[in-house]
Amino acid sequence: MAFHSMFHPFRVACGILVLAAASPVAAQQRDTTRAAADSARARAFLLPPLVASVARTPVQPERVGFALSVVTAHDLAARTPVYAADALRDVTGAFIEEAAGPGGPTIVRLRGGEEVFTQILMDGVQVNENGGFFDFQGLALSNLERVEVARGPQSALFGSSAVSGVVQFLTARGEVGPARVTVTGEGSAASADGHGWRASAKASGGGERVQWSAGAGSAFARGIYALPHDTRTIDGSLRMDAALSSRIELTGTARIIAVESKLPVRDPGTTRVPLDPNARTERDRLVSALTARMVSPGGTWSHHLRVSLYGEDFVYDDLQDPLPVMEEPEFFVFNANFRQDTRRSRTTLDYGGSVQLAAGTATVSFGAQAEREAVHTETDFEGTPGEQRLDRTSRAAFAEVLFTPVRGVDVLAGARIESFEGLDPAFTPRASVVVDLITGRLSARAAAGRAFKAPNLQEQYLDNPFIASNPDLAPETSVSWEVGLDAKDAAGRIAAEVTVFRQTFDDLIRTVQFDETRQINRNLGRSRAQGIEWTARFVAHERATIGTHGALVSTDVLDNTGLDAVTFPLNETLPGRPSVVASAWIEGDAGHGITGVIRTTTVGSQTVLSERFSGRRIEIDAYTVLGATLHFSVTDALGIYTRIENLLGTDYQTAFDRAGIPRTAALGFRLQH
Repeated sequence: MAFHSMFHPFRVACGILVLAAASPVAAQQRDTTRAAADSARARAFLLPPLVASVARTPVQPERVGFALSVVTAHDLAARTPVYAADALRDVTGAFIEEAAGPGGPTIVRLRGGEEVFTQILMDGVQVNENGGFFDFQGLALSNLERVEVARGPQSALFGSSAVSGVVQFLTARGEVGPARVTVTGEGSAASADGHGWRASAKASGGGERVQWSAGAGSAFARGIYALPHDTRTIDGSLRMDAALSSRIELTGTARIIAVESKLPVRDPGTTRVPLDPNARTERDRLVSALTARMVSPGGTWSHHLRVSLYGEDFVYDDLQDPLPVMEEPEFFVFNANFRQDTRRSRTTLDYGGSVQLAAGTATVSFGAQAEREAVHTETDFEGTPGEQRLDRTSRAAFAEVLFTPVRGVDVLAGARIESFEGLDPAFTPRASVVVDLITGRLSARAAAGRAFKAPNLQEQYLDNPFIASNPDLAPETSVSWEVGLDAKDAAGRIAAEVTVFRQTFDDLIRTVQFDETRQINRNLGRSRAQGIEWTARFVAHERATIGTHGALVSTDVLDNTGLDAVTFPLNETLPGRPSVVASAWIEGDAGHGITGVIRTTTVGSQTVLSERFSGRRIEIDAYTVLGATLHFSVTDALGIYTRIENLLGTDYQTAFDRAGIPRTAALGFRLQH
């Protein structure tokens, strides 16, 4: 598992950050250090005072009409998920799809949208592949402060791919005081195949002027099938915040993630053909950014300038296997010697400014962005090599205003215009309003917006023995609206939210047959997703909180012109969209250092395809799984925990002919100093 030469510019950026990280030590020696008081976190259901994923400037979440969920550091510590996808299972409106079975390539859908309609950010840096796809397989969690999920169209804020929403992972900021170190480790085993382990360490500290945090981790998961996935992950992160003066601050972040895995599950499933012993992937990611912020003496205006560098190296390698001869095969099985090495890079320069007007009742934000992305693909199909280099630039400008026209009413309105090389400019407006019906107790909100996703470079220009190019592809577009109610009692013991939404998707890009041997991407199809989301939390006792969240979602194929009518029948649901995804949980403190969380997750029935991407439409049954995490504080510094997934051993499928996880238990520890 090694990073390749494509990351040379990223190594330079990381080197700058590493050198800068040495300054906290010196600064801490120069400054008069003070131990930061241990701040007890608020109840798990409380959102942070400011969020970064719904407006151009950090804002109180209750002032924005778009639905928002936050997975806090408290949630992560209480539930101890190993992988990022597991943390998102507890997010309203999110569905984690494992169409290749647990342990394989993993995607997240928001509100029934396509997987490429969810933009993934790490500290403000987009990490989707060009065109929106993002594979969560093996993505571990280390040194995170929280995860923010903004649902609904966010292209006015984040541009292409932010159609159904945005998921942002935020690295923890260092705290003033002596260095604090936390080490965690765990091992897991299952009632059938499926064992694993993980280990991580994080440290943070700093003085009044400079704070830093760093983390590193490694994880292994064997997988649940007869042939293993053997997924191995190494990740590391670094963040530094430096106050150059009372008005200027620098923030640097860097994160590396290296994942390698076997791919035993073929598209037709796990029992209809033998598992694949010779397919594997390797994916290395590097994310880095440097941001400078300047504020006026009174705080009425601010500017920021950020340069970010993202790189990815993806390798897919497969060898031909001896397969039994099927006289009348009902499905296609790819079985050949094939290797693909794709190196991607994205460099982004982003400027933003904001100014407060009308005695602080209005904030106007504005800015511009320039970006260059490049893809270099090398293939080898049955000894025949191929190579292709693609690149393009994009530019964007945006403006937004958040204001309070009258007491108890907050309005957000903004728009973005973005132009990708070779495509017409896309204009994406959005607006929301929040009205306090009963001050501090009940509010109503409404939001609407337009979003788009530009076709990726491969969809337009890739030309190989399997895919024909189509440079005339147009962006996919969407229009959405939502309304909601938020309520809580005066004592803060009860909080509830409900949202009704509807989103229409046009000019969908689908892969269809081009000739006898190749396929092609075309703008075909129109669909719709609509539903209702809810979240409710109740502090039943000073030591117990119960809650539930979920979403009822329905989808419809509105136009299937040019598509296979068997796969996409008119007025029928889209594949891979469960009718309901819901959870209920109780978090309690039993005293004597014992705390725990018990949770159930229900996934409704859904239509899937028999060959993952094609084939017959098949409905798989709904299922409910029970899980629990129990913590015990041995000392103030040492804690141990156990986590059990699928506690009742429920037999279920994640897709056709792909079983879900068996009963799995983990035992771990957390040591703090």
